[in-house]
Amino acid sequence: MYDIPSLCEYFLSDGADINAKIDYGRSALHYATIRNRIEIAKLLISHGVNVKEKDERGQTALHFAPCKEIAKLLISHGANINEKDEHGQTALHEAANYRLKETAEFLISHGANVNEKNILGQTVLHQAATKNHKETIELLISHGANVNETDECGQTALYIATISGYKEIVELLISHGANINEKINLEKYLFSMCRI
Repeated sequence: MYDIPSLCEYFLSDGADINAKIDYGRSALHYATIRNRIEIAKLLISHGVNVKEKDERGQTALHFAPCKEIAKLLISHGANINEKDEHGQTALHEAANYRLKETAEFLISHGANVNEKNILGQTVLHQAATKNHKETIELLISHGANVNETDECGQTALYIATISGYKEIVELLISHGANINEKINLEKYLFSMCRI
């Protein structure tokens, strides 16, 4: 169904529930987005699919947008660009996690908050540093990401890049004002490790 528009159209014209959920509480729009099937996504939207529908983890289709074209389609039809899932992740966090620079760039240009934190207190910059993705880090910094922001453990993006051995990222962050004297809060760090 997700790959054949005519089959999708047939089921919809025969009364299929456009917002029905299957595996992981995901709708057809979630799967069309995950599989990068923009024509199917357009068809579902033209039939009134709920673009704000969340799956079991609180993720909307926008959290899965693999390219700016689908992100643009979803946002233009009401998807909330800063919607958080159950872990406090936004679509921009996910774009950074999957190294989708073009999608991240589009989301930022349409109002995504580059300093938004997830439930661990991590910003998108923390996650881009974890993924060793220089291009996304440069993009985030150029749009106002706070290079000295700390997460719940007191870790900065610089700390993450340093312990991960990402020399190029360390140099990039320092060149943009990352505080080399920032210390993690050991008490917070140990407490957070005990919670895991």
